[in-house]
Amino acid sequence: MGPSLCFSEVRLKSEFTAMRYAKGTFSISESRDIPLLVQIRNSRFISHRQLFEFMQLAGIEYSRESFNWRVHRLKSANYISGWKTYFASGNPVYSITRPGLVELENFGRFATVLNSKTQHLPHLSQVPHALELNSVQLELSRKNLLISWKSDVEIASNNTVSAEALEKDYDAIVDVWNDQTAARFALEYERTLKSLQQYAKVRRALEAEDKVGCILYLTSGEEICLHLANEFSGVAKRLAFATAREFREHLLDTMVMLYPGEPRVPFRSQLGGMF
Repeated sequence: MGPSLCFSEVRLKSEFTAMRYAKGTFSISESRDIPLLVQIRNSRFISHRQLFEFMQLAGIEYSRESFNWRVHRLKSANYISGWKTYFASGNPVYSITRPGLVELENFGRFATVLNSKTQHLPHLSQVPHALELNSVQLELSRKNLLISWKSDVEIASNNTVSAEALEKDYDAIVDVWNDQTAARFALEYERTLKSLQQYAKVRRALEAEDKVGCILYLTSGEEICLHLANEFSGVAKRLAFATAREFREHLLDTMVMLYPGEPRVPFRSQLGGMF
């Protein structure tokens, strides 16, 4: 008699058995499908590789074969859309669909700014922006620095209904371990430059912000870093600027710009706890 199967092997075999014998039926797993759909919705766009790693880090998926089957199944049911691979170096990119949002709402996972009645779903122009933010989140997770990550979908949804709304819909609110102390910062990723009128509006929001102590601007290039540092010079907040590439490499030890022309400092020196 051969060796006994471990629990994960039994579970995997039972899933494929169910798939084989329940042809034509479709049921949603609250413990495994719903977290996957939530991650896709909150990311707006996400690559196949990124999604698998998020599910691994969350302890939801360990088998790539099982994960591939699950994604294929959700895509076939039109709960997620798959887009051209050139956005992510050969990886398919996924986004949530209206049927996928309906399913999330059936399980109590409603988001005010991105739901089944939302007029416009995320646009493909947002893909590079979303994939970079996913990469930053994953790097923090890999190094065991990340406590929590609230996405722009969650932030904007909360801002529409909360009496304690933030002054801005940030790209993320991030809680991290700074040595052994929990610290929080707001994260913005700037791929391209905005107009002067848009930056004037952002400046007013930053000056009025009283619920976040530190705001980190990541950019796609050094020139944008310098432009933002000049644009927001004089704002009485802890503002830091760095390229996204530098931050992914060095994380909290990234040398950030605070003011144009002044020496850079480690980002962790700007973190003042949960405010």
